[in-house]
Amino acid sequence: MRQGHRWMLAGMSALACMLGWGGGQAQEFPTKPVTLIIPSGAGGSHDLTARAVTSVANEYLGHPVIIQLKPGGGGAIGSDQVAKANPDGYTILFGGPNWSTTLPAVEGRSKGPDDLDPICRINYSPVMVATKPEAPYKTFKEMIAWAKANPGKLVFGNAGPWSQADLTWKQISRITGIESRNVPHDGGGPSTVALLGGHVDVAINPTTTFISYIQAGKLRPLAVLDDQRDPSFPDVPTAKEEGVDVVYYLWRGMLAPKGTPRPFIEKLATACKQMTEDKTVQAMIKSFGDRIQYLGPDEFGKVWRAEFNLHKELGASLKK
Repeated sequence: MRQGHRWMLAGMSALACMLGWGGGQAQEFPTKPVTLIIPSGAGGSHDLTARAVTSVANEYLGHPVIIQLKPGGGGAIGSDQVAKANPDGYTILFGGPNWSTTLPAVEGRSKGPDDLDPICRINYSPVMVATKPEAPYKTFKEMIAWAKANPGKLVFGNAGPWSQADLTWKQISRITGIESRNVPHDGGGPSTVALLGGHVDVAINPTTTFISYIQAGKLRPLAVLDDQRDPSFPDVPTAKEEGVDVVYYLWRGMLAPKGTPRPFIEKLATACKQMTEDKTVQAMIKSFGDRIQYLGPDEFGKVWRAEFNLHKELGASLKK
């Protein structure tokens, strides 16, 4: 072999190791804690789920996962931070459809599948419309009728402008012909606080966020935005049963900066799968009224891209 060829091969081997493609480095990853950025406020469903899953991270990843809340911009601030981070596997994003699908697809901001690499999807959350028990309507149909009789008086609290909750409410409003005031908040947690405080009349959030308040009698569920009733609330009809064919579910997953070495992605995905299979984690997730539905990087990537394309089309139609 010529000397020049030997130098070229040696250089390529060194580059592969630097980028994490070498088998040795892949086996060593991680060698320190991983930081998980949640781009929304405290107390929301993403915060609760992330803390439940990562509570056993040290056992399956070999190092803890440190959670950092970075709310702002409907999730865009935290998402941008991760997208710009070093693609070394140590800074990852807790993704969701608000900031990882809808905002980049509809508004061209925050970061989506063109900017981040999928690690895994953790779960699938049924979503519902809820109100206060003292509201003048007791059912979803009655809420629609009241809103039509009182144009502009119904106040809806969403999880941020062009969040998936906002997008869904716009769909409901277009289908039913109601007029309402739409108030943005920095995540599902803050929108729920606003609902509890009487600052808004209705909100859309995952069962995870609402369940403890519903059980305590502080909130009333009006409809589930899924194609089937939620097993946790079998008496609550779907919106489709009430005449409004709208389906909205919330996923949560791990995303990495674009270009993160595949062996690191696979290490993180495998650890996440083990975390979701942990009996303690499963019990916590079930107590939230949630469902674990794990998808690995390839399958999750396909589902995420399809959702992105769908939201792009839907957003364009709603802006007309």
